[in-house]
Amino acid sequence: MITYFVHALNRNPARKLMASAGRHLPFLRVITYQEAFRRLSFPAGTLIFSDFEFLDGFGMTAAAAIAQAARRADPHTRILNDPCAACERYALLRRLNRAGLNPVEVTRLEGGDRPSRYPVFLRLEDGCLGAETGLIRSEDDFDAALQAMRAAGRPLKRRIAVSFETAADSDGLFRKYGAFRIGDAIIPQHILRSSEWVVKSSISRSSPEFSAEELAFVRDNPHRDALLKATDLAGLQFGRIDYGLHEGRVVIFEVNPNPTFPNFGKTSDTRSERRDLILSRVVAAMRAIDDGKARSSRLQFVPPAEISRYVQIDRWNGMSRRLWDLRAMLRRKEDQR
Repeated sequence: MITYFVHALNRNPARKLMASAGRHLPFLRVITYQEAFRRLSFPAGTLIFSDFEFLDGFGMTAAAAIAQAARRADPHTRILNDPCAACERYALLRRLNRAGLNPVEVTRLEGGDRPSRYPVFLRLEDGCLGAETGLIRSEDDFDAALQAMRAAGRPLKRRIAVSFETAADSDGLFRKYGAFRIGDAIIPQHILRSSEWVVKSSISRSSPEFSAEELAFVRDNPHRDALLKATDLAGLQFGRIDYGLHEGRVVIFEVNPNPTFPNFGKTSDTRSERRDLILSRVVAAMRAIDDGKARSSRLQFVPPAEISRYVQIDRWNGMSRRLWDLRAMLRRKEDQR
């Protein structure tokens, strides 16, 4: 059995995976950290941890207590993304750069540090909201961007400057590659292209020739060794790696430990063959990390006493979240009047 820990505010990626591929996978149980923290117990078996950016320091310590309890019960328990070892975005990029595995430089803004080279862009250290600025190409532009951040009411805490290290391809398009890591497997997912330097799926261009290239990328897995080496160094065994290529070298942007998988239920478009291949590899990788035991038992854990009172156990259900979003939207409209 496999237990997949997610934050209550970010359950949709795992839900979508279960909806489109659950019948093909080994027994996979998705539970929220809040549920586990509230019950002080969790299912025995293989553990996958995700959504670290949603946890504060107290929550991370409680998550680490889950991993420790699992190992005490069975030293051979397989744990993917151990909270004590897994790198989040800033630590990931910094560690890979220092090891010479990735050219991307990252700078925290709140301490007054400055980038050593340009261009850079500014973004939140956490989450997947992406760039908050355009490309900043000089020190004067950097100072102006910081001033604009403050004027807009955006604090510098947990915001970073990230160097931009990719270039357009021969067609003048920027590329973003995606590949999953599940256990010891690297599974290519897609190639996205755009005329904009921020590449999103919604603006990606396609053609029959490009679809064939993308299928070959998924089939051949050309960057497997580089991606395994980088994620090994980052202590990450589960997630999606987003990266580019520059002069033939892999340039890693981030690793999302709670990724959105393809909709494996789609069957009627030009990318169905690609999705079928990805699904077969995801299923094989999930089976490889499954401990192969049918278990109904739960293990007990307890966070350290000094932080227990600060561990967040509030539960967000779908209705309460929608009502909160509605109140926030109405409040923003009032503020704009």
